[in-house]
Amino acid sequence: MQKRGRERSDGTVIVVACTDPRVTPEEFLGMGDGAKATVVRTTGGRVRPALSSLYVLTAVGGEGKKGLIMVIHHTDCGLCHVTEEQIKESLKKRASGPEEAHDIDGMVFGAIADPEETVKEDVALLRESSFFKGMQVVGLVQDTETGLLRECVGIE
Repeated sequence: MQKRGRERSDGTVIVVACTDPRVTPEEFLGMGDGAKATVVRTTGGRVRPALSSLYVLTAVGGEGKKGLIMVIHHTDCGLCHVTEEQIKESLKKRASGPEEAHDIDGMVFGAIADPEETVKEDVALLRESSFFKGMQVVGLVQDTETGLLRECVGIE
């Protein structure tokens, strides 16, 4: 059996997208069986919770990865309907004690007031990090009603 390479000839492709079942990058990006892209899903498609996975994905196989990271947020996301404080208050009500509640206070959950603005924030976070130098980063917002993608932050 011949082993297929994991890398694309033009580099690694990583998609960070929301866990919402209406957001299916494998479908709307036309990823068939032969696609060599990794999809990392987080609530809201936010980058901060994905950082550990992104670090590993760009480290495996050597330093200085080349390729593309696509950050995709979407309209009508569940995180568009709550604030950071509402999330924290809800979690603290269920905390087992003051220590757990204190931990929640220090967390950032990534509430989304405007998906276009948060995708710009997440792209900036990746572009400013030394861990992703050599990779191109693009930010997109998907309209969940029409399925259309809108580029908000282009490749530099």
